[in-house]
Amino acid sequence: MDNFPKLLQTPHLTSIVELNQDRKQEKKILHTHENTEIFFIQDGQGTFTINQKTIPLIRGDLLLINSFVEHESTSSVDPSFKGFSLSVSNLQLSGLPKGFIIPPERSPVLKAQEHHLTINKYIEDIYEEFNNKEPGSQEITSSLLTTLIIKILRTLYSTNSSNISSISEKVKKYIAENYHRDITLNELANIVYVNPYHLAHTFKNEVGISPIQYLIKHRIEVAKTMLLHTNLTIREIASKVGYPNANYFNLLFKKFTGYSPGKFRKKF
Repeated sequence: MDNFPKLLQTPHLTSIVELNQDRKQEKKILHTHENTEIFFIQDGQGTFTINQKTIPLIRGDLLLINSFVEHESTSSVDPSFKGFSLSVSNLQLSGLPKGFIIPPERSPVLKAQEHHLTINKYIEDIYEEFNNKEPGSQEITSSLLTTLIIKILRTLYSTNSSNISSISEKVKKYIAENYHRDITLNELANIVYVNPYHLAHTFKNEVGISPIQYLIKHRIEVAKTMLLHTNLTIREIASKVGYPNANYFNLLFKKFTGYSPGKFRKKF
C-alpha cells in the first residue's frame, strides 16, 4: 500500500461512549477540539455536520474527524440506531499533522461495510476493557485501540478503498449539493459518464442501496434536522428538500421514519 502511514506514538483513548436510542449523542453546536474523534455506526442511521455540510451515515460507516475540524453531531432517531463515539489523544501518524487520522483532502466518511463485523468486535472489546477496572485493562485497551486504528488505516489505504469508484463518490457529492432539485437517475448517470444501469449496479454494490434510495434517505435526514432545529413549516421543509408536493413528502417521511413529519417534530 503506497504511502501507508506509521504510528509514531501510542494513541490514548480519552473516552468511548455507546450511542443508542436510550442514550443518544446530544446535539452539539459547531465546535472543535484537540482530540481525534471516531464515530462508528453499528446499526440504523445518524447525521453529522462537518464544515457546515450535513452528512448522513448508515450501518457500517466510520466518520473520522481530525483534530480541530469544525463539526457538530446529531444522532438519528431511527429506532434501530446504535453506535460508538471514541475520543483519541496523542495520535501522530507519519506524513500527517498531529491529531490527523486522514489527509485533509479526503472524505471523512469511510465506507467500512465489508469490515463491519471485525471493526464492531474491536470497538466492543475496547468499550468493555475501558470500563473494566481489573489489572491490565489500561494496557489491553491501548493495544486494542492501536489495532483498531491500524485496521482503519488498512481499509482507508487498501487498493479497494483508495480506488473506490469515483462514480459513487461523485454521485454522493452531487446529491449532497443538489438534493433540493428534481434529480433523476439519468441525470446522475450523465454526470459520471455511464449509463443508468451501470450506475445503479455499481452504486448499490459499493453503497448498499440504489442512487435514488440514497437521494431519498439524504433528503429525509436533512428534513429531520430542519424539523428539529428550525421553525419552518412542513410545507416549507418539503420544498427545501426537493418535494414541492407536501403530501408526497409526508408519505415518504412516514415510510422511512414511522412518523408523519408533524408527529416526528412533536415527539423528538
